[in-house]
Amino acid sequence: MPNTEHRSTSRVLDILELLSQKRTGCTMAEIARYLEAPRSSLFPILHTMEDRGYLRLDGASQCYLIGQQAFLTGSAYESTRPVYDYISGLMEGIVRECQETCHLGILTGGSILYIAKKESPNPIMLRSHIGQRLPAYCTGIGKALLSGHTKEQIEALYPEPLKRYTENTLTDLGSLFEELTETRNSGFAYEHSELTEGICCVAVPLCCRGKVIASLSVSVPAFRATQKELSRIKTLLAESREDAEHYFEEFHICDSHALY
Repeated sequence: MPNTEHRSTSRVLDILELLSQKRTGCTMAEIARYLEAPRSSLFPILHTMEDRGYLRLDGASQCYLIGQQAFLTGSAYESTRPVYDYISGLMEGIVRECQETCHLGILTGGSILYIAKKESPNPIMLRSHIGQRLPAYCTGIGKALLSGHTKEQIEALYPEPLKRYTENTLTDLGSLFEELTETRNSGFAYEHSELTEGICCVAVPLCCRGKVIASLSVSVPAFRATQKELSRIKTLLAESREDAEHYFEEFHICDSHALY
């Protein structure tokens, strides 16, 4: 089948996708290296994207970052998603009650992808962003997403040894699968400083017709993660899970693609 991609258009999309994953931005040299493209062909594209507001150039670092116009374009997409609006409302309710950060995530391979976030008003909180990808096996939200997988599926997702991020990271597939079994039985997944020191997380899988399609989580700094607080968060997540799954059933939403 012939390649019908337009090269310059593909470059624009490649640049946006690259910078969406690079929070501190990239210089032109770095963009050229990542995309394996000559600087001479990138210069007019970057200049035009900056001029139109889709990129901005930091004068001090000479790094390109995502611009305001790209954000406004993405925000317009959000307004066309009634499912997103509904889940977003549930997340706002959770944050209003517990004052902690709430995420909505889906599984992509062996990683989680944040597709929505409602931030805690507290000054000390987990720093994260929509579009961020993190390993599923050492995050609460990831374990909730993996809870519907068989042991064979888990082994296929992680053929290589699991990377250790903190002293609490699970690096044994057998132990991971035991935790996932507990999640299936209890309905809750947990993280205790397994990816980021000092951060705890409680998460619930969101299912439709027995299939896990997404997960809601609340992240809490460890010093605020008292048993009383975690119990309150679990109640909030359980109530929101019930509402979300009822919505999924009513509108036949049985695939994560309907959420973003």
